[in-house]
Amino acid sequence: MKHLFASLGIAVALVACAWQSEALKMGEDTYQVSANASPARGGVTGAREMALTNANKKCDELKRQITVVDVKTEFAFPANGVATVTFTCK
Repeated sequence: MKHLFASLGIAVALVACAWQSEALKMGEDTYQVSANASPARGGVTGAREMALTNANKKCDELKRQITVVDVKTEFAFPANGVATVTFTCK
């Protein structure tokens, strides 16, 4: 029985995972952020939301206006959504 609870705890932890990167400077005013979200955290939609929020935060910190250049989404094992946002702050 305790193995069942341990397995259940691990499964819940894996299903509810999400991470996001800090803004990486790619050029003079160009940055890129990424996010990864499990289905429980919204999958592709959740990852896109986290990445865009982080991009807006970066431009707000610089007191500049954001322009989204590109948003790429994909799936990662086992069923997570990944979003990569390239943007400028001017």
